[in-house]
Amino acid sequence: MRLGIIVASMFMGSVASYAQADATQEATIEALQAQLMELAARLDAFEKEKTQTIISSAPVASAKTTTPKKALEGLKIKGDFRFRQESFDIDGRPDRHRSRVRSRVAMVAPVSQDISVGFGLASGSSDPTSTNQTLGSVSSTKSINLDLAYVNWNVPNSDVSVQAGKFKNPLKRVGGTGLLWDGDLRPEGINVSYKKGSLFATGLGSWIDENRGDSDLILLGGQAGSSFKLANNVSVLFGLGYYNITASEGADSLFGNAANNNRLDANGGYLNGFQSIEGFAEIGIPSDLGKVTLFADYVQNLDADDFDTGYTLGAKLKANKWSFGWEYRDLEADAVFAAFADSDFIGGGTDGEGHILQTGYALSKKIKLSGTLFLNDRNVDFGTEESFKRLMLDISFKH
Repeated sequence: MRLGIIVASMFMGSVASYAQADATQEATIEALQAQLMELAARLDAFEKEKTQTIISSAPVASAKTTTPKKALEGLKIKGDFRFRQESFDIDGRPDRHRSRVRSRVAMVAPVSQDISVGFGLASGSSDPTSTNQTLGSVSSTKSINLDLAYVNWNVPNSDVSVQAGKFKNPLKRVGGTGLLWDGDLRPEGINVSYKKGSLFATGLGSWIDENRGDSDLILLGGQAGSSFKLANNVSVLFGLGYYNITASEGADSLFGNAANNNRLDANGGYLNGFQSIEGFAEIGIPSDLGKVTLFADYVQNLDADDFDTGYTLGAKLKANKWSFGWEYRDLEADAVFAAFADSDFIGGGTDGEGHILQTGYALSKKIKLSGTLFLNDRNVDFGTEESFKRLMLDISFKH
């Protein structure tokens, strides 16, 4: 713009010189000069206004753009994926090899200071004790199912929490044992938990089979015990459990004639009810090698006259990135409700015994390699006893 002003000035000078030679055009020249000066002033003002507009329109960080949306505040999302290669060696059957996958995702969102809701999806089928999917069915698509759907209420000014819906099993499993409950089991109903100091207690009411005409099968029970630490950071946990499945004696088997090895009567109903008592203990001992965990669990079905007990003994060692475990388990045919017992030991259900050997190595906090070997005997109480060997090799990823 300043170049325009200079040119304009030179032009006006030339015109003025020419005006001296021709006095008759002096008035015209003066008018033209005034117009040019006014135009130059307007152009200079426009240039300043444009520069100020560019500066003022530069992006400025605001609280609205830097603050997370309130809808996402407190939302927790986690998931995991596992690839498994496993092999079977079972008496009288061809060896079997297969690949399986498990994938899960879950989120928890706060509703208020004391209330939150949870929701989760998982691979698998309608099996209550497994979220695995076997590969090899002509590359077919795999099922995704509702794994979690619950509300959690931490009762204000108390040590009590309440959950309702479909939730993770709130009952303690010492050493992670599946003697009574498989790790994938998600009870459906309501539970109330209490924890104060070293004392804990959990009450559970869970639907098993809701019938329109017949009596409903409902799991009622709970645990109570204590968890504390001794000198040298030794941890101790022990407790008792009681569980009753209502109207279970004579009820139709949920798994047809097999019933996962629970005994059936002549009509195909459960021969016994399931009213069980449990005693469990776990002790954690720090050592130079790492943390050593010893555990034991015992269960007896009060509604059965025989083949009514089960127990497990085990030890685990966690040394830096390595972990090792051993467990011996003996589970008689009617000791527990077979539909909820470990789905890997003896291939699932009851009426078996044997060892479980485990090892693992953490590649990172989110990636782990592990292996589990089952050296079991099944159909020990009834049927034809057979050797059951199973090897599982896993790689797991979690977020």
